[in-house]
Amino acid sequence: MMGTTRERRPALGATLRRFSGWVAYGTGSAMMFAMTIAAAPAQAGDADIAAGRVIAVQGAAAGQPACAACHMADGAGQPEGGIPALAGLNAGYIRDQLTFFAEGQRTHPIMQPFAKMLTAEQRGQVAAYFASLPVPAPAESTPPPQSLLETGRRLFQDGDFRTGLLACASCHGPDGQGVGDFSPRLAGQSATYVTEQLDTWKAGNQRDPNGAFMRAESGHLSDADIAAVAAFIEVLTKGKDNKP
Repeated sequence: MMGTTRERRPALGATLRRFSGWVAYGTGSAMMFAMTIAAAPAQAGDADIAAGRVIAVQGAAAGQPACAACHMADGAGQPEGGIPALAGLNAGYIRDQLTFFAEGQRTHPIMQPFAKMLTAEQRGQVAAYFASLPVPAPAESTPPPQSLLETGRRLFQDGDFRTGLLACASCHGPDGQGVGDFSPRLAGQSATYVTEQLDTWKAGNQRDPNGAFMRAESGHLSDADIAAVAAFIEVLTKGKDNKP
């Protein structure tokens, strides 16, 4: 049974104070984003991109698998199978994830052994190649229900003060383009892949050395919330108001 208004005020006050603290965290993150961008290294040269293309399309050596076998030569991934798109992601982010796989700081039955086959230089070259590719066009699919997209849009862009959820846009940008190698581009990633990652964090798995914040954030999402956010991210595109 719900208590009286007076009885509920302490809980509401605590929630608001908590949410205010997280908003302050988001403001601090924005400053960090600016520092990250300012400190970003120069773009990779044509030689690195060309070398990365060979590794991505043909493999680093005879008998070794190529990235394109799963992520496709154009970096579009395989949305229906939950294989993420790499085209247009920040090179630093891709390189860091490959390094985490290679060093055992992130686990995956396919990505770990593959990343271990690459030297640090090759990981950088592959990252440069995929980062140089244009963002793939959204795959044609049956659009999700409008009510689901609206819920996803609200959570992504506004968060939820009732649960303490910080808006995804606070870190990934209102159009999901990400910020440098601090936060990856999300716009257009498949709902299958996004759901899998959020479920991993929600289960308490940090996923990679930088995943502590996402593990905390995902804990404020119900399964229905995750489905809504994932659906919204899949249809999110740059230069669109993304209002269902």
